[in-house]
Amino acid sequence: MGKDRTPDSELLNVSLGNGRTFEDEMRHLQVFARVLDSRFSLMGMRFGMDSVLGLVPVAGDVATGLAGTYALYTAARLKLHPIALAHIGWNLLFDTTLGAIPVVGDAFDFFFKSNTKNVRVIEKHLRRKVQRQLKNQPSA
Repeated sequence: MGKDRTPDSELLNVSLGNGRTFEDEMRHLQVFARVLDSRFSLMGMRFGMDSVLGLVPVAGDVATGLAGTYALYTAARLKLHPIALAHIGWNLLFDTTLGAIPVVGDAFDFFFKSNTKNVRVIEKHLRRKVQRQLKNQPSA
């Protein structure tokens, strides 16, 4: 661990100013990603509602693409760096576009897991933001 990194245990209970803690936000996002990307298992393969709904031509991919914007909304609400927003937007666009291709897109949806990737992006940027917040707090 680098000398400027705050231990995870100290980050978990930091209030984000919206009535939630770092841990609350991450737990909520992880549940969201799990439902969309890996809630079910078949022959050892994990998949979620993104893969299931993606089997419905056009409407399924549009529905899961719209659901995926929740991560983008959350990142914006938390005022994360614009690079985080761009990364999440790219993942959504890539997943929705490739997922819409018949047959190939359905297979792609089993492997890409854009919602899980987006939660990782949010966690990385939120962790940095909270660490800066802690570093800039006046000592008691």
